[in-house]
Amino acid sequence: MSYRFTAFILGFSLLATLPVYATDYQSPRTAGLGGAGHAGPILTDAIYMNPAMMPFNPAYTMSISHESFGGPDGSEPRGKVQNASIQDGTNPLFQAGLGYTRKSYGNMVNVGASTRVFDKFGVGVGGKFMFGSTSRESAQDVTVGGLGNFLPWFQSGVIVDNALSSDKSRQWNSGREIIVATKFNIEKIMLIYVDPHYAPAKTGSHFGYEAGFEVPLMQDLFIRAGLNRDSFQPQLGYYGDGFGFGFGWSFPRMSIDMALSKTEGPTRTNNVLFSITII
Repeated sequence: MSYRFTAFILGFSLLATLPVYATDYQSPRTAGLGGAGHAGPILTDAIYMNPAMMPFNPAYTMSISHESFGGPDGSEPRGKVQNASIQDGTNPLFQAGLGYTRKSYGNMVNVGASTRVFDKFGVGVGGKFMFGSTSRESAQDVTVGGLGNFLPWFQSGVIVDNALSSDKSRQWNSGREIIVATKFNIEKIMLIYVDPHYAPAKTGSHFGYEAGFEVPLMQDLFIRAGLNRDSFQPQLGYYGDGFGFGFGWSFPRMSIDMALSKTEGPTRTNNVLFSITII
């Protein structure tokens, strides 16, 4: 079953050069890190953030999540984001994932496939599919990523998000974005993520970043916090500033994650996220 699923998703990912759609999604873990973590996405986050991470998550993983958001005084946008994802990292040759996200301004499908290069490096490609909006045309785009475990305490990668950057995908504010992702493991007591990015087609400042940290308490409880500047806010569909914090509770075959995040500008929203993942 694992090999059939991987072969299906790998073939589906190759269709990313056909008329498909642009998208973005943040899990409670990612939101709790302020949008950071491209150099170390776990569970099913690799589908959306960096598919090159899939070879380093050798498990069969299924996840569902719910996010609700609204302005602090009732005048800002309100809505919800719902997601279901499945990822197969057990195939030794190719790993793959599939996710469906439902937002207030459109629905989306993400696919991803990856493989390991040598022992410490991975490469991956993702297809993005956005549809269901009456105000924007359906669009297509692709994510390409690489990841390396260079040292026991340092992991890094480069991601080209929205690599095609077509006119239709830019209607969704999904222009090309180049991300340099870093992860630092400080004596196994703190994980620090710093992800600067460059968005050449963005109006205003082309540079931004996401940064966050994760602290393991005991073996199965994690706390997280982070912030972002000039970063894509996926629940709203445009760039802004924000921050978040959250926690995760890991069981042998299950992970429960929650986060509270806030978008400060140009529109204010308070966001509450929750997910359950079966491993």
